[in-house]
Amino acid sequence: MRAVLTGLALSAAVMGSSANAQAIDDPQANVVEALVVSAKLPGPAWWRVSDGDTTIYVLGVPSALPKGQPWDRTVLERRLDGAFALLTPPVWQAGLTDIPAMLRLRNSLKDDGDWAARSPALAARTQRAWTAVDPKNADGWRRWKPLLVALQLNGKANAQAKLQTSQPDKDIAELARKKRVKARPAATHKAMPMLKSVVREHGEAAGLVCLSETLDATEVGAAPIRAAAQAWSQGRVKDALAGPRSAERCELLLPGVADLKRQLVDDEVEGLTNLLKTPGHAVAYFPLRALVAENGVLDKLRSRGITVRTPGEG
Repeated sequence: MRAVLTGLALSAAVMGSSANAQAIDDPQANVVEALVVSAKLPGPAWWRVSDGDTTIYVLGVPSALPKGQPWDRTVLERRLDGAFALLTPPVWQAGLTDIPAMLRLRNSLKDDGDWAARSPALAARTQRAWTAVDPKNADGWRRWKPLLVALQLNGKANAQAKLQTSQPDKDIAELARKKRVKARPAATHKAMPMLKSVVREHGEAAGLVCLSETLDATEVGAAPIRAAAQAWSQGRVKDALAGPRSAERCELLLPGVADLKRQLVDDEVEGLTNLLKTPGHAVAYFPLRALVAENGVLDKLRSRGITVRTPGEG
């Protein structure tokens, strides 16, 4: 989940699971096919949201890009010229005073390793995958519960593949500063109240499912992620959406995360609706799948009677 659990992965794993860990509530499983249109202009795909006197150019972005991934910024630069705002995804804030609580949550994820004895085949796969991404600490996974092992393994594999979760956000922010366009998030939330409200006794079943899916993605390697990133850079929306979602599915095993994703979509819808009150034009960027999903950002805007144009319309 982009920008939702950023900085919270170590603590989020303490959340519990439902009785049936595999019954994942995925609000963005399905997309609106009419919105999944390849870009007519060079570079990534843009959608346009408009009313009588305001146009908002909305860019869909991936959760990460391979280091050095080229993408055409021409359209972005042009649309930032004269824009009255840059609307970004919602942000989660945690302060220095939250650090002790975060550390306590992390420490609660330590494990005696019994799960590995009960699941020897999964443990063997974990050992191979962990050794491949962290050979100097090959047994480092053994002291953690499965869900945290999965989160850490995903992070280590991404680092080894040189995937940058700060991109393309960082490039967009730099161009906005260059153009003197003020950026503001669609919403701001405090992180710790959310975490404290959903923390439950850790469910091992959810952790094992998450770890299994993470291993599936890790064993395949970074090629599918790189292919999706390349497709994104060329405005091929359908292919960009075909990238792996194992990390997101892990998050969705945690109680409250599906509803949280729905809340983030509502935040983005309200942020765009509020921008439409100001004449002129603005720029926004949000996670690609959240934009085009059923009951996603653009689908909800259309249901309000707001005009939405696809990337195929230029």
